[in-house]
Amino acid sequence: MNHLTFSSHYARAILHGLEQKGLPTAQLLHRNGIDPDFIYPPRARLPTEQFIRLFRMTWKVLDDEFMGRTTAPCRVGHFHLMGSLVVHSTTLEDVIRQSIRCYQLFNRDIQIELNSDGEEAELTMTHRHPELDPDQFLIEWLLMVWHRLVGWLIGRKIVLSHATFKHELPGHFDEYRFVFPCQCHFDQQRNSLFFSKTYLTMPVTRTPTELDEFILSSPRNLLVWTDDDDSLTTLVRKQLEGMEQDRLPTLDVMAEQLNMTSNTLSRRLKAEGSAYQKIKDNLRRDQAVTLLLRPNLTITDISSQLGFAEPGAFSRAFKHWTGLSPLAYRKQDS
Repeated sequence: MNHLTFSSHYARAILHGLEQKGLPTAQLLHRNGIDPDFIYPPRARLPTEQFIRLFRMTWKVLDDEFMGRTTAPCRVGHFHLMGSLVVHSTTLEDVIRQSIRCYQLFNRDIQIELNSDGEEAELTMTHRHPELDPDQFLIEWLLMVWHRLVGWLIGRKIVLSHATFKHELPGHFDEYRFVFPCQCHFDQQRNSLFFSKTYLTMPVTRTPTELDEFILSSPRNLLVWTDDDDSLTTLVRKQLEGMEQDRLPTLDVMAEQLNMTSNTLSRRLKAEGSAYQKIKDNLRRDQAVTLLLRPNLTITDISSQLGFAEPGAFSRAFKHWTGLSPLAYRKQDS
């Protein structure tokens, strides 16, 4: 997926451990080419490269893959060590159970369980000291990492039937469509992902060399994960990405291109927690953030490329998306 951006909610969550230790986060951000003003406005967005840099900076400074959210650090290298062991497993179930044993040695705060007694497999994550993870970022991050890593190891996208979370519906729920592409339920008893038990018998297809390359680029391959996302929402976005922004099709035209009725398209997108207009708005938002990082383009140029009738309409839309005007956003990056 092109022009991907990430919510500032996640950026602030990554910095939580640094701030708790009283470290000079503003200086660290500037030193790593990340503008703090891209992080603290509630609706700001970070381009992919800055977001990846933010993760790597935090891991390096804290020497902690759990980013200061457990009673003792999980030192950088643990994830690679675990991967190097489980890549030699025979099936996905072996991978998960070996991984659980590794994490029991790495850090006692995070409890991971695999339950295959029911109709579906359930992977559950529990933080024994939830006060250290007040926004549940670590739990959500680890669930996402496990889902994507183990699927990568068997060369298959593991389709989730649903996910449950102990916390209430968060303000950044719109991001969940990308992070957990399934029906999500909140205020539940456990933090769990549910999927077919068929996956558990599938063989590991990756080699140790491929695993080393995967870890070397981390967290890129864990974050930018849409190539094998077969959701209708991602399919629609990819269709739109290949079109001129000033000629984006109507719902009826897009439905016809996908060989379905507009009612069917709307219903299926709604079931994924999305909508056609929301997909178009998010695409324009992400493209706008990317284009504003190019100083050779004027606001008028960008407005025209994105299909707005005039720059004022673009400025109002951008401020609605990010909480900042295009000029203010560009000034922060300069």
